[in-house]
Amino acid sequence: MEKFAKLLLTIGLILLLYGSYTAYTISAKIESYRIVFFHVPSAITSYFAFTVSFVSAILFLREENPRKDLLAYISAKYGFSMAAAAFISGAIWAKVTWGAYFNWFEIRETVVLLLLFVYAVYFSIRNVVENDRARVSSIYLIIAFVTVPFSYVVGFFSPLHPRPFESEFSQEWMANLAIMIFAFLLLYVAYTILEYKLSLEPKHS
Repeated sequence: MEKFAKLLLTIGLILLLYGSYTAYTISAKIESYRIVFFHVPSAITSYFAFTVSFVSAILFLREENPRKDLLAYISAKYGFSMAAAAFISGAIWAKVTWGAYFNWFEIRETVVLLLLFVYAVYFSIRNVVENDRARVSSIYLIIAFVTVPFSYVVGFFSPLHPRPFESEFSQEWMANLAIMIFAFLLLYVAYTILEYKLSLEPKHS
């Protein structure tokens, strides 16, 4: 499994480098839109990782298997980093396009910020709670997942943020965006497998 993860990691990095180079050199009508090659894959990967953590948390409550709790934690951690990356890249684009990094009236930005705070509390719970930590954090994680689909749905009602599927890109842009999304997902899977395996290895003092 470790060799498989390293293979995925290698392929993911190659695709990431290729996609990043293409994103920099591809012709663009609006230069600021190049950030979509980082912003969208980050957002999609965060949604995928949060979904895995959500399902793992449910399975832990049903089976009480600590490995499911571990998978939920690892996946939530990666999802949080990707959500933060999407939020930061979106803020950079907002500064160029709207003249401000953040706008409270922009509902999608506000909801994603809420999502980050909600999941930050999850990590705090894991550090603070000692008795029945896995069960408490799993229950919270299931509740916290509500912010994930909500952050997507509000995009359809966003006054400033481009609505899902609203932007029209050339086939070349769509192809490279697909490559970047695939690369990001491969890196997520590789990281999850390697971190999971490392966490299960006995600690030597």
